[in-house]
Amino acid sequence: MTSHRKRPTPRIPRYVEIADELESQIVAGVHAVDATLPPEVELCARFGVSRFTVRAALAMLQRRGYLTRRPRVGSVVVARDPQMRFSLAVHSPEDLLRFSGTLDIHPVESAEIEADADLAVDLGCAVGEHWIRVSAYRTAPGATQSESWTDFYLRPEHRSIVPQIGKRRGPVHALIEAHHGGPVERVEQRIEACAVSARVAKVLGVPVRSPALRAVYRLHCRGDEGRYYAAISVYPAGRFSLLQTLTRET
Repeated sequence: MTSHRKRPTPRIPRYVEIADELESQIVAGVHAVDATLPPEVELCARFGVSRFTVRAALAMLQRRGYLTRRPRVGSVVVARDPQMRFSLAVHSPEDLLRFSGTLDIHPVESAEIEADADLAVDLGCAVGEHWIRVSAYRTAPGATQSESWTDFYLRPEHRSIVPQIGKRRGPVHALIEAHHGGPVERVEQRIEACAVSARVAKVLGVPVRSPALRAVYRLHCRGDEGRYYAAISVYPAGRFSLLQTLTRET
């Protein structure tokens, strides 16, 4: 007789639970705007955790836009309903492409690479295939906080556009369309949960291995002989939501 064991449900990190509880209290008005949250020592005693865990929870609330941390003052509530997370409603490829053009791109580094086995799965290419990777963080217009991290993967023939990325607001696909062919006509999208890597965590201001959303996009341009470019974006928890409407065919 075969025994089927039920997989255990992944446990939510304690600092996330604390952040969620404090967020609920802020939304309910328990902690008013401009009020200071209880000191870290008091929060440690209340939740029975270390100061490191409390600080991680407060940092998450700060990233969500609920509070600011002030030296010698503490954690001050700045909003009950912060409007800092990205919310995207997608009904067509145009919606997705339009969203990518609303963010400022800040390149960090670029490199010519060969796809290993894992990257080949993401990009849908052969192992060893050559790509140009441009790594960048993205911000909302006028914001200083990094909202997401994106690795853009370009074909070697797109090398000439690399210095132009981030020079002005606008999506990378627009540069490719202008220099190397027709418009994007198909977008393949895969979204999955992930943990933030050490490489990305520092730039985004989140703890290493904190929860995040990982989105893999492959964009196919018309008249480019079936070739495409790709982007892999990482959005920390609480900074991005996706709404899709699906209509049943009759």
